[in-house]
Amino acid sequence: MDTRRKKDILILVMVFALCSMTVAYAMLSQRLEVSGTANTKGWSVEITGIEATATQGQGASESASSNLTTASFATTLYQPGDSVTYTVTVENKGVLDAKLDSITSTTTPELGTDDNPYIIYTYEGITSDSILPAGESTTFTVTVQCNPEAKQIENTTASLTTVLNYVQNS
Repeated sequence: MDTRRKKDILILVMVFALCSMTVAYAMLSQRLEVSGTANTKGWSVEITGIEATATQGQGASESASSNLTTASFATTLYQPGDSVTYTVTVENKGVLDAKLDSITSTTTPELGTDDNPYIIYTYEGITSDSILPAGESTTFTVTVQCNPEAKQIENTTASLTTVLNYVQNS
């Protein structure tokens, strides 16, 4: 009977310890509430306009379009020196200042290959690390030109896709 009594006492002590731990946990735990608001207009940089503003020779703009910070141009050039200049408008519609981290471009057909050694692309009015303050806009130009030193012209229609990689200005 002595062993049975020891077991009963041990069970009572364990139940009491468990109840004590539960009460202590309930007393020490706290409810944490976190609240805030999200600013959905914080970041919004996009190209808002592309316009062919100048041509030289027989150069012709086939198309120009944009999607957020990507601009696409298709231009046909017929002889050395022909060119088309596009004016691109970029607007910061958000509340955070933006910095241009980089400009990446791809061409079809790829420049420097046998398919397209005649077309030259240049940018003016925009550089990496330029700042675009919140609520403001900027313009830059893209000139698509047939190499004036070309002796013969082949495959003079090419497409350029330019991506403006903006980051938050810190």
